[in-house]
Amino acid sequence: MVTNKLGHIRDNLYYLGLPECPIFLLDGPQPVVFDAGISWAGKIYAEAIRTVLKGRQPSILFLTHVHWDHCGAAAYLKNAFPDMKIAASSLGADILKRPNALALIGKLNAGAKTDLDVFKTLDPELLTEVPFAPFDIDIDIDRNNVIKLSKQTLEILATPGHTQDHHSFYLPAEKILIAGEAGGVYYAPGVVSSEFVSNYDTYLASLRRLSALPTEIFCQGHNFILTGREEISAFFERSINETISFKDRAMELLEEEDGSVERVMSRIKAERYDTITVPKQPEVPYLLNLKAQISHLAAKRPA
Repeated sequence: MVTNKLGHIRDNLYYLGLPECPIFLLDGPQPVVFDAGISWAGKIYAEAIRTVLKGRQPSILFLTHVHWDHCGAAAYLKNAFPDMKIAASSLGADILKRPNALALIGKLNAGAKTDLDVFKTLDPELLTEVPFAPFDIDIDIDRNNVIKLSKQTLEILATPGHTQDHHSFYLPAEKILIAGEAGGVYYAPGVVSSEFVSNYDTYLASLRRLSALPTEIFCQGHNFILTGREEISAFFERSINETISFKDRAMELLEEEDGSVERVMSRIKAERYDTITVPKQPEVPYLLNLKAQISHLAAKRPA
């Protein structure tokens, strides 16, 4: 099954916020949150967490990576829940100290109010007027392969490729996988986007690693949750095939266009973005990621 219905998913897992940029809450004696979406939705996330926890505070906010749409409301949530620790990789912590990175995260969050269609339909009273703010990382997840959450075990998996700092989170007893964009993004039946941005080879290796897990609930970074082994296995097969197909097509176009990254970007966008008729990633961040993808592949061409 594929769903974008917010709320309770199964057992103590909740899908909250906005389907376009969701967060995930795992309730229990030590409630934890996964990802922090975008800054404009900070109030929506906080209220959704309060509704479930009824006065309790989450203990940890785990970030899959520090892209703008996964850490945008982290500072807001930290202010809302002062006892909560923020966990991310050491590389993510380093990125958050770079002025240029912080400026880009802030710029993309600011633009989301007009770039994402969902904000055109929401009551303005639900939105956060506080812009993206820097925040500190309290827990280095590179130092922990497994974290005990009372009676639950959380495995932390390094899954680089979308970004170098990307990590995924797996609950083996419950067979729940929270993987940001390490698995690609499902947009519609038969429509899967390959999301390697920093490195094709490590992305494909991470994708194959995740596909081998016996997952029953797959929480991706945007739009939908997939449930059931058959549905999830089919998704990963499509995602792997799309990743290889994307690389092969980009290499073909780089040959045709004499290595011009800009011309290849234009052709790939026409083929793989403009043809998507369902809600999709805003164009500005899409083009930033696409440029990184094509530039990376161009550098792999024989001299």
